[in-house]
Parts: sequence; structure tokens; C-alpha cells
Amino acid sequence: MKKWIWSALCLVMALGVQAQEGVRFFEGTLEEALQEARAQKKMLFIDAYTSWCGPCKWMSESEFTKPEAGAFFNRHFVNYKINVEDGDGRAFAKKYEVSGYPTFLVLTPDATLRHRVLGADTLHLFIPRVEQGLREKTSYVYLRAKFDGGALTKREMPQAIRTFRAAGMKQEMPMFCDSLYSLLSEKEKVAERYWVVFDLLGYWDLYSERLEFCATHADEVGGGKHWEDARHILRTQLSDHLINNTSGQITHEHNPWIVGEVYEMPRIRELAEKSDLPDKAFWLAWCDLATACYYERAAEVPALIEKVSAFPEAEEYRRVFQRAADRFRQ
Repeated sequence: MKKWIWSALCLVMALGVQAQEGVRFFEGTLEEALQEARAQKKMLFIDAYTSWCGPCKWMSESEFTKPEAGAFFNRHFVNYKINVEDGDGRAFAKKYEVSGYPTFLVLTPDATLRHRVLGADTLHLFIPRVEQGLREKTSYVYLRAKFDGGALTKREMPQAIRTFRAAGMKQEMPMFCDSLYSLLSEKEKVAERYWVVFDLLGYWDLYSERLEFCATHADEVGGGKHWEDARHILRTQLSDHLINNTSGQITHEHNPWIVGEVYEMPRIRELAEKSDLPDKAFWLAWCDLATACYYERAAEVPALIEKVSAFPEAEEYRRVFQRAADRFRQ
């Protein structure tokens, strides 16, 4: 009886230790790891890293050591690390097109690529991205094959866009989002399912129809659940462009945004005017200042800085306005 109790106690202690451990990475060759995956009837999760990569080290030392990481990865995968700049790692990187670090791959036991995630992140964001690779129809390879074959449905595209972005296809995002946006009805544009077309708006989307719709329908997009996010996206667009015009990063002599004779300040002002931002007056005052700075109308700058600085929102950008004042000090 005592022996049975002791055995049960040891088992409970062992399970408790396992529950507290992080990700277990298989020690051995890649082929041996694949053999282990076949034996356990699991897929292989691969951390493709370099010795000098800071985010790679952060994932290894911070995120993969957490119990919640171990609970997920040890349950679903045989886990393996490979330095893509050392030994067989170079051939591995070439075969699986690893060019950014860290890159995380999910392989089937026969070494076929199933899923790809590029870059480090906290577990609450990272695990769901990897988890998509457990199911074929949400995996990167499946969705990419459907996209390349022109077979992605409109309902599949939001998931595909998120998966492609997680895989590192950031440059293609405007094209993907514009393509999906063009297929949406007015009702679908404000549906939560298609919030992704606005969620991924970036600096280079200034002239995008998606940005204007997001600015003028902030209370509706995302099923009405993302109005704060929509306003944050617009404020980010406005501030990023206004900072560049105010600080002298963009001037009438050097401006990559000029199309013909049109430059970006009228567009920025138009977005601010059409929006329902509660702090619209601040942004319009900043537009006046940025325009004067852009054209180097030095005599107008001090009064415009004083005007915009009177708004409470100006405190966040105080250094930008100070640089403008220093630049045009007479």
C-alpha cells in the first residue's frame, strides 16, 4: 500500500514539474527529429535562428522558457532548433527560403513545409499564429496555394491576409487588402469579419480608399467594435505625415510624395476635415503649421506654433514643434 502511494506521489510530482517547464527542444540531427516526429505522430516545430539575432535570443530566453509555451508546444510538436548560418543550417535555410530571423516553421513528419511565421512576439500573439499550422486549411502553405491559383474565396481572404502577414509578406499587404476591399459591399465594409482591411493600414496607404472609409466611418467599421482602433489608425497616419512635414524631413525641395504637382498636405487636411475626430481642431491647426514649414514660410511659423501648442494634444508632440521653432528662428 505504501509503495503504491509513493508511486502515485512521484507521478503527481513528475506531472507538476512538466507543467512548469518551458519548450523542450529535441537534441540531435534534423533527420533524427523528423524520425521522432513520425514516432510520436506529431509535426515538427522549428526555430530557425542565428547566433547574433537579438529577437531570436529573446524568444529563447524569455518566451520559450514559460510554462504556457511548454504546455502548447510540447503537447503538439516535436520541437527543434537550427542555426541557419552553421553547418547543415545553410542548406536548410536555402531549401525552406529562410531569410529573416527568427523564422518559425511547421513541417510534417516527411519534412514538407506546412506553415511559416516570421518574427518574435509575446506568447499571446505568437501561439495563435503557430496554431494555425496545426490545421491544414488555416496553414500558410494551403492558403498560399489557393491564392496563387486564384481560388481564395472572399470569406477566406481575411484569414489568408493575417497568415501571409505573419509569414513575413508585409510588402504585399496593401495589394492584398485593396483586392479584398474592392470585393466588399457597403454592408461588408463595416462587418467585423473584414476589419483586417483597415487594421493593416500603414504609412504608405495615405491615398488609399480604405483609409478614407476608415476615417469617415470610424464608428461603424469592424462591426462597431473597433471605433477606438479606427481613430488611432487615423491619428497615426496624420501624425506620421505631419511630423515629417513639420520637422523638415519632407520639404518642397525633397518630397517623395509628390504626384505631378500635387503633394500630400491637401490629402492630410482632407482626411482630418472629413473625420469625426473629437480633436479635429488640433489636427487642422497642425496642418496649417506643417504647410508653412513645408514651404519654408518662416515668418508664419512662430504664430502657428503658438496656436497649435495651445491644444492639450500638443504636449505629446512638443519636441516636434520645438524643432520647427529652432529651424525657423530668426
